[in-house]
Amino acid sequence: MKSINHIRSLLFVPAGKLDKWNKVVAAGADMLCIDLEDSVPSGEKNQARDAVEQFLQNRELSHPLVIIRINSPETETGNLDLDMIRELNHLPDGLMIPKLNEAAVIEKLAKQLIMFGKKTNLIPLIETSRALENARDILDQKLVAGAVFGGHDLAMELGCSKEWGVLAAYRSEFIRGAGGLNLSLIDMPWFGLNDADGLRNETANCKRFGFTAKAAIHPAQIDPIHSVFTPTSDEVAEAKEKIRVFEEHGGHAVAWKGTVLEPPVIEKAKRIVERATNLDR
Repeated sequence: MKSINHIRSLLFVPAGKLDKWNKVVAAGADMLCIDLEDSVPSGEKNQARDAVEQFLQNRELSHPLVIIRINSPETETGNLDLDMIRELNHLPDGLMIPKLNEAAVIEKLAKQLIMFGKKTNLIPLIETSRALENARDILDQKLVAGAVFGGHDLAMELGCSKEWGVLAAYRSEFIRGAGGLNLSLIDMPWFGLNDADGLRNETANCKRFGFTAKAAIHPAQIDPIHSVFTPTSDEVAEAKEKIRVFEEHGGHAVAWKGTVLEPPVIEKAKRIVERATNLDR
């Protein structure tokens, strides 16, 4: 399975707009997500699924990472989506799983995929209060390589707004649930299509919280997201300097430019260098 650990952006592509694929690819998102769920009206699910199957079977995708958001595997529609996935000659690089509430759903799905020889990355969408409560168990299952904070649906369930200050506590709970699991942690999309500054500010807040990527719903949102999540040359140089100084002192805590270099600081520096290295490949 391909690694999704170093993505900065995920761009949703409605299943009904696959005719615009070349334009979507040109946007430069690190990962594309063909959406069979929210972007497809209930009466058009079968038609959309058939179109996606044909598209995946017959087309060179021209993109390194393509995943599919299926419908909930606890529904008949979601199970039909999974039947389609199992028939594909070339699997997508991952499946985004919506509307789950507990780990048993992901555990069962992972076992099925492994049993059928169809292993691929699983990306749970944490978008309900129950899923948030069970986030650790959900994210610690086999094949899970990332997760998305579904703040839009969560806000609808809770009856709250989507403003940063309102959802900050729930984002923190999401990040805590994923702590130490080395997952790609993707924040919810920004819905202000004409507000690039707002997107950039929220993305910067997400980075500070511990998110590693942000979802997008329009190609124009990719550059602002990347401007935040791409390490600058100065950041990389400083990270390398921290690592060098720390190693020269035998891995002991050492004062450096008014701060202290110790293992947690060096681990963060190594992640910066690793991300920059992967983006340059």
